[in-house]
Order: sequence, then C-alpha cells, then structure tokens
Amino acid sequence: MAILHQAVVLLGAALCVSAATKPHVIMIMADDMGWDDTSTHGSKSVLTPNLDVLTRSGVSLHRYYTHALCSPARTAVLTGKYAHTVGMQGMPLSNAEERGIPLEERLISQYLQDAGYRTQMVGKWHVGHAFFEQLPTYRGFENHFGVRGGFIDYYEYNAQEQLDGRPVTGLCLFDDLQPDWTTEGYITDVYTEKSTTIIENHNVSEPLYLLLTHHAPHNGNEDASLQAPPEEVRAQRHVELHPRRIFAAMVKKLDDSIGEIVATLEKKGMLENTIITFSTDNGAPTVGLGANSGSNYPLRGVKKSPWEGGIRGNAMIWAGPEVAPGNAWRGKVYDGNMHAADWVPTLLEAIGEKIPAGLDGIPMWSHIIENKPSPRTEIFEIDDYFNHSSVTLGRHKLVKGTIDESLSKHYGEDLRGIIGTPPDYKQKLRDSKAWESLETIGIPLDADVMADRDEAIVTCGNVVPKPCSPSAESWCLYDIIEDPCELRDLSEELPQLAQILLYRLEQEEAKIIPREGQYVADPKSAPKYFNYTWDAYLSVEPYSDSE
Repeated sequence: MAILHQAVVLLGAALCVSAATKPHVIMIMADDMGWDDTSTHGSKSVLTPNLDVLTRSGVSLHRYYTHALCSPARTAVLTGKYAHTVGMQGMPLSNAEERGIPLEERLISQYLQDAGYRTQMVGKWHVGHAFFEQLPTYRGFENHFGVRGGFIDYYEYNAQEQLDGRPVTGLCLFDDLQPDWTTEGYITDVYTEKSTTIIENHNVSEPLYLLLTHHAPHNGNEDASLQAPPEEVRAQRHVELHPRRIFAAMVKKLDDSIGEIVATLEKKGMLENTIITFSTDNGAPTVGLGANSGSNYPLRGVKKSPWEGGIRGNAMIWAGPEVAPGNAWRGKVYDGNMHAADWVPTLLEAIGEKIPAGLDGIPMWSHIIENKPSPRTEIFEIDDYFNHSSVTLGRHKLVKGTIDESLSKHYGEDLRGIIGTPPDYKQKLRDSKAWESLETIGIPLDADVMADRDEAIVTCGNVVPKPCSPSAESWCLYDIIEDPCELRDLSEELPQLAQILLYRLEQEEAKIIPREGQYVADPKSAPKYFNYTWDAYLSVEPYSDSE
C-alpha cells in the first residue's frame, strides 16, 4: 500500500510539473511578523498589497503553524523535521555559540540541488555559524549573501551582544565566506536587489531555487530597535502609535520587496513556471524577547510562547499557470492544518520528486491545490529548554508547562489605532507591482473580491471565558476551532480528552534530542579577534587577541 500511495503522489505531482523544466521555487520568509501584521488578515494600519495580491490569487494557508522562536522555526523549514527531534529547540542561536542543525541532517537546498536546481540564498540563516561546515554554502546552497545570526542594524549591518559581561559589536554581513564592508543601503532593499539580480542573471533552462529570508520586521540592536527610511515612516501617518508607524514602514518595505521579486520573474519570463511561498518564522513579539510592536491580535500570546499567537503564522502559496493550470484553486483560503516542517515534502511533491523517509513533515501540495482535507491531524510545540509544550489533535489543543504570564496575554488591540482615513486599500492593490505582473501573464484579478477578506480573519466569537494558566503539574485544553483565541479552558469539562492529548504529547516528548548543553557565550567568538566581524570563529584564524 505504501508503494501504491507513493506512486499516486508522484503521478499527481507530475501532472503539475512543466514538461520543459521543473518549476522554479522562490521561498520568502519574514521575521517576527504577527498574525495582525498583514492586510490579508484584516489590518487597516499595516498594508501589504503585493503579498495580498499573491495570496488572493494563490492560496492563503489559514491554519499554518510554526515553532515559537527563530532558530527552531527555520530548522523545521529547512529540514522537514520538528526542531525538538534534531536538538534545535529552545533559545535562538546567538553569534557567540557553536550549536547548529546537525550536519547529518539534509536540508531542502540539498534535496533540490540533487534534483537539478541552482540553489541560491539571500538573507538571514540563524541555524549554525561557528564552523564553515554549518554555513549555507556547505549545505546545498551555491551562494549565500546575508547574515548568519539572528538580528542586525538595518543600515550598519552589525549586531551587539553581551560577551564576558559587556557589550561587543561586530559586522554580520557576508558574501559567501567574506565579510562585506562595502555594501550600503537599507538591508531590506539590499536583499531585494541581490535577489532580483540572481533572477535576472539566471539561465531559465535550469530550475532555480531561491530562499529569501528577510530580517523585517525583526528588531535591530537595542538602541535602534525599529528602523525604516524616514520617507516611508512619514507615509504611514495614518498609524496612530509611533513605534507601530515605524513597524508599518518596515513591513511596507518587505511588501515592496515581494512586488519587485514578482515583477522581475515576470520580466524574465519565469513567473508562469514558478512556485512562490511566503511565511513568517514565528509570531510577533509584542512584548518580551525582541519586542517590535508587531501584533498577533486577536490571538493569545506572543513569540516564545506555545499559545496561538506564538505559533500560528502568516503563510501562502502561489503557483504560475504552467505549474498548476486553471483558476479554480486560486483565491482559496485553505483551512487545513500545515506546519513549517511540511514545506520540504510539499515542495518536493510539487516538483515531482520522491519524499524522503523519516521526515516529520507531510506532503501537502495536492491537498492544498485541490482543497482536500489536510492529512496533518497533529501539531506539536515542544521546548524542554523553556519547559512548556503543546499538542493540537483535531480541533483540540492542550498546553502544559510553565509559561511567563507576560507572554500569555491578548496583545495588539491598542496597535490598531488609525488617524483620519487610512489609504484606499483597493487602489493599493491595483497599484502594486504584483498586480501589474499577474495581469500581464493573464491571471484574473478583482480588487473587490480581494478586499473581501472575511474568510482569512480570525474572531474570538461568543466564547464564555474560563481563564487558565498551565504549570508543571497542570494543563489547559481548548477547542481552537470554536475558540481560536484560547479563552475558555475545557480541561475540567473534558478530562478524558485531556488525558488522551497529554498521553500523545508525552509520546512525542520521548523523541526529544537534547540540546547541546545550555546556552553559553563563547569568549573565543569575540569580534575583536576577527577584524570586528561575527565570523565562523571555530574555522577562521583569529587576527589578534589585543583590544
């Protein structure tokens, strides 16, 4: 039966693959972008017309889940496995530690390289950078332009961290293995230019895989946390609160980048045979680690928590007419579960490649395009470093462990304030570069239909609240279909169901691969030893041990 199932999957995928060449694959990731940080989900303050045009002419992944922190989430996207099964759960990597995705794990870049793809990466890595062998160019990417760690200054490209009890700063921007001291500009624009150049110079007879991982809208260094070009900030004067206004400008630049990528693909003649995906790595940190004025409203919780606000994210998938013919699937809101670990098998299915054994991810391509029920019935968020976890089984979710109460509230309503009249959303859609490009290749577009976003908007409904805060000895149970905002605890009403979910969670927790020790900032990584860069400090000879 397994062989027959695999044959059916490959046959179905083959029907969607161009006879001339495998489809190009462009994956775009945002960083710390919350549920309410796109107009797709109803925001009137933070507008994302290019993303919305793609989403509403592709498929909105309404129940997309990820991990609650950067490095774990990126691990899942790259490996097709839950972070806890490869030892990458817990605190995101700093620039001063040697952890990383284990070298024996294969990444999506390696699978696609084996399938004949030219593989390129632009942007944030954040899954290992102490050794050369951990870097993108040693793990299936031909080239990598970007940052290896978690955050940077958007103009100076440096990061400040604590080392030996004091702040230290180093350059983070690299072109392959070389520090880049000459590039100038706003980092979102820099990444866009590098990505469009890759597309413009690509030989279209070969399939391209481009992973573009933006920093936006992650915060920067502590003293300059939110950064955007002044003219873009002024253009967001309809946003009431000033930090949210800067945040909206950061997202606007991210959305512009998406439009530029789409336009470049269209001009190059590649768009018709391209798959484009967009996702965020985790929920917004309205408060706490890396607070950036992002919002998960009305979901509960923030980044670093197993609540819906920490792990339910923005995501979409779009395909050109040569990849997925017809328009019946376009504009759908897919209500089935999907997890970040599903990207590897989903994209392999889409291009007609064999799905590797041993993945936690599930191939979703045919289910999404054909709007069939999701095969993913379970979702896990397991973090033995912070000692909390959750399991979603069907429509019910159980949360247990110790969670900082400040990360467990419903934030973001105060960030929705508007001054005067917001920009004309429909006109923003029509004026976007994505609209122009899709119109050029014959994709039907209707601004009135696209502006009707009710299916993609979450409301808390008429649930009668029953508060619950889990602990090491207790748990909370929710019906997240009826109660997506996790307001009413059902653990006392449904004790047997709670025990079933608890048992299933304990089964999965048995698969935990322990982290390689607790976080330790290695003094050998100090930028002063490497010409004031955060380099691969265990592979590069230090320049000097002097100040």
